[in-house]
Amino acid sequence: MRDIKTITVRYLMRITALIAALILITSVVLQVCNEQRQTVISSESVFSQVRQLLSENRAELESVKADYSRMCLHSAEAIAYIIQNDPSVLDDIDELKKIAEFCDVDEIHLFNEKGVIYNGTHPQYYNMSVNDGEQIGFFAKMLDDKSAKLCQDVMPNTATQEMVQYSAVWSRNGKFFVQVGMRPERVLKATEKNELSYIFTLLRANSTVALYAAEIESGTIRGSTTRENIGKNLSDIGIPTEKIHLGTSSFYASVNGKSCFCVFTVFESEYILGRIITNGSMYRNVVTTTLILALGIALISFFLVKTVSMYLNRIIISGIKELNSELKEIADGNLDRAADVRTCLEFSELSDHINTMIKTLFSSTDKISYILDKANMQIGVYEYNENMKTVRFTDKTSKILGIGKEEDRVLRSDCASFRRYFKEHVQKTDVDGEEIYRVDDGTCDGRYIKYEELTVKNGVMGIIIDITEEVRTRKQLECERDIDILTKLYNRRGFESRVRESLDKAHTKELGEGAIIMIDADGLKQINDSRGHKAGDLYLQGIADIIRNFGTCEKVSARLGGDEFVLFIYGYDNREALFDDIDHLKEIRNATTVEVEKGEAVPVRFSFGISETEKGKNYSAMMKEADDNMYQSKRVRKKLDLK
Repeated sequence: MRDIKTITVRYLMRITALIAALILITSVVLQVCNEQRQTVISSESVFSQVRQLLSENRAELESVKADYSRMCLHSAEAIAYIIQNDPSVLDDIDELKKIAEFCDVDEIHLFNEKGVIYNGTHPQYYNMSVNDGEQIGFFAKMLDDKSAKLCQDVMPNTATQEMVQYSAVWSRNGKFFVQVGMRPERVLKATEKNELSYIFTLLRANSTVALYAAEIESGTIRGSTTRENIGKNLSDIGIPTEKIHLGTSSFYASVNGKSCFCVFTVFESEYILGRIITNGSMYRNVVTTTLILALGIALISFFLVKTVSMYLNRIIISGIKELNSELKEIADGNLDRAADVRTCLEFSELSDHINTMIKTLFSSTDKISYILDKANMQIGVYEYNENMKTVRFTDKTSKILGIGKEEDRVLRSDCASFRRYFKEHVQKTDVDGEEIYRVDDGTCDGRYIKYEELTVKNGVMGIIIDITEEVRTRKQLECERDIDILTKLYNRRGFESRVRESLDKAHTKELGEGAIIMIDADGLKQINDSRGHKAGDLYLQGIADIIRNFGTCEKVSARLGGDEFVLFIYGYDNREALFDDIDHLKEIRNATTVEVEKGEAVPVRFSFGISETEKGKNYSAMMKEADDNMYQSKRVRKKLDLK
């Protein structure tokens, strides 16, 4: 007996250790793969933010440049008007400087009709002409067209190298034209915001994550959160450029002497954009999780081995002698005894008795019934002979076929009655393409079976397998596949299968007046961006509650995915009642709120379009029409600010 316990415990410990090792290895591999995948996803999100910020900053820069150009021209026009109406100011440079300060400009230069500076706030530029250099030569075109108004791009002043923007306009009398210079502080700040290094500072999360932007051709780093690396080549800091391809590339590398995971993508066809995270930072959670898992497995293994050891001592070992005695009685013909045999070395001496018992049990239908009842298997067996009137079948057969006690007595005594009962109560059906049989046992759902008959000489032997629970489970799973987890409404598959079936009756009186209503949630993105996706889920659930409880007649409601819902209502006596309900949906939309955060509710808003059931319309046509009408409604509501 001790040999059984020792062998079993040792075997269990080896299996447990092997399983634990496999679990830990699998867990580590899965966690590492998941961390890599999440890092790539988060990196792509950062790259998208860089693109978005750069696009917004460029738009802001163009707007600021346009504003400064207009301001510069307006200032030049104002100064030309002042000087033309009061030429005396030309005799006083201080007065000109006051005018410059009043008009918010830094320089004023007056050109005569030959393009020579003859006056202004900066005497050092007097007698310079439009022929004296590229920067001032930009305004030579003023001499050919006195209606011209020119504004130069921001560039360094030739003399002082300060960034300045010049513009020029003619005076109304055409005697001179005024050139003004302004230091565009806002333009310079907006330009600075377009530098990748500036954008990187906005996105940097911690010291273990670095962002890089480098030229595709040379690999020279033009922007980085690690400023000391700007100007270096990617290969100088340990990044192999040959591993960077079109699309998103991810690989391991030693960057600045640290093991890192790198994610790179091509950016604006001129740059490659990269996000680099140290392995220690990326896999910190993997180590912690693995240690916790290992501790848990160790504890479970310890208790498992202890439990099995106690089980061997208290049940198996102490019961082997008694079990041998019981099996010997069964082999001798005492079928009132029941035995549960477990495989182990000590049971080998019982093999002859078990074989004898099996032969004895299967020698008749009564013995088969005994085995099936004791094993609690949902299998029934019946047997009859064409030359005999009686039928033999197991007790399980009666239960599976729904045979009552009185019927059981009658059917056992008459095989013709048994065959007739079987024919009347067992009907072929189809479940997921599989041929099975339904038993009408007087209940609502009935029972489901598989059966097969074998003819041997003049006799017939049949076996019935009860698969009711299996079929019900499959039907339940099919139903669960049709339900949207978040809203508990039907999903697209469930909606389509039910509505198509209903629309097959669209030309009968059974369906009545009805419509498909396509619904699209408004403002979901803003809620997700400002309050988080949990708030967005609550917002969608609020819309689902409206749809679920809406309508006074029959309906099928579903969430198609994302922020799209659909509702099929039917069974109305007339169109007026149908549209009364639809109008009520508008009132509900404008009067319902959802609490997305503690103590804070937002109004529920959505756009919808309808398609009525009409002759000639099928499911696809109605869905398209409702969808088109919904998007038209959404555009109108956007123009009206959703009011």
